[in-house]
Amino acid sequence: MPNKTLENKIKLSPYFVAYLDILGTTDSINSKKSEDVLNNIKDLYKDTMNLLKENAKNLYHIDVKYKIFSDNIVIAIPKELHTGLLDVETKSYYIMLFVSFIQLIALKYSFLIRGSIAVDDLYIDENFIYGKALTKTYKLESEISVYPRIVINPKDIHLFTKSDTQREVIEKDNANIYYLNPFEFYKKYVSLQALETFMQIIKENLEHCLSENNNEKINQKICWFINMYNKFCNDNKLENCIINIEDYPYPYSKIDARVFMTVNAVICDNYTKKHPVRGAFSFSGGATPSSPRALPPRRRLFSKHLKKFRTLTCEEFWVSISD
Repeated sequence: MPNKTLENKIKLSPYFVAYLDILGTTDSINSKKSEDVLNNIKDLYKDTMNLLKENAKNLYHIDVKYKIFSDNIVIAIPKELHTGLLDVETKSYYIMLFVSFIQLIALKYSFLIRGSIAVDDLYIDENFIYGKALTKTYKLESEISVYPRIVINPKDIHLFTKSDTQREVIEKDNANIYYLNPFEFYKKYVSLQALETFMQIIKENLEHCLSENNNEKINQKICWFINMYNKFCNDNKLENCIINIEDYPYPYSKIDARVFMTVNAVICDNYTKKHPVRGAFSFSGGATPSSPRALPPRRRLFSKHLKKFRTLTCEEFWVSISD
């Protein structure tokens, strides 16, 4: 087998890498809307580049490599050049800005973005993308991010907190997971009036996501993102942009769980006394009234009441079944 010459041998080198996943598009890709999704993803990238060119002209020259495949986006910026530590700091800032703008522009197309950023070895060209940075960011996105947020690998966090600006746009949750707040980034580049206008557009699209969604898992992710959005609106006196999540009904599959999780203990006790043979709220194996294992028998028990519940309040529902 011939030896590869030094000229032909490709090498890994350290990169700042972001791996992004556009949530909830699988069904659309497999439907008649597939070409609409394709063109929206294309426009998402184009709009993001225009926003960066307009608002970050001093950073736009930085060498950025990217791959878009299906509903996934990989962005890679080489970590090291001969200009030293300052350049590394600038690049870490730029990839944060880049993915934050993508996350915000995605809302224009009713897309929610989940992703991660890490620093490690990578090789990327027109044909190949390979390396630990890719596998690491994929794992972070699929296993740690959970919600529509872009998390930062905790081992690399020191590279993303070198400036006050960077520290101001990074949040940390109760599990010590670091993630970007894209709204804080956008605020730094636009006027208050432009910010409010943009937040109104985001509000309309998030409300559309809530009203159209019928998937329980996606509903949880939308609500998480709206809570981050609402907190930003509160902190920046954008009260007119706040979304009242309670105005939007849960998907029917989630109504079952919500009914049983908010059960009144006294009514439950009365109901089980009236129907002891059914063992209405008798749980085994450590199950509790709010656990998934306990839900199926209760769904069967109360299924005949669900139709009535959908037109009543939770309190009225429980009164009706306890009579």
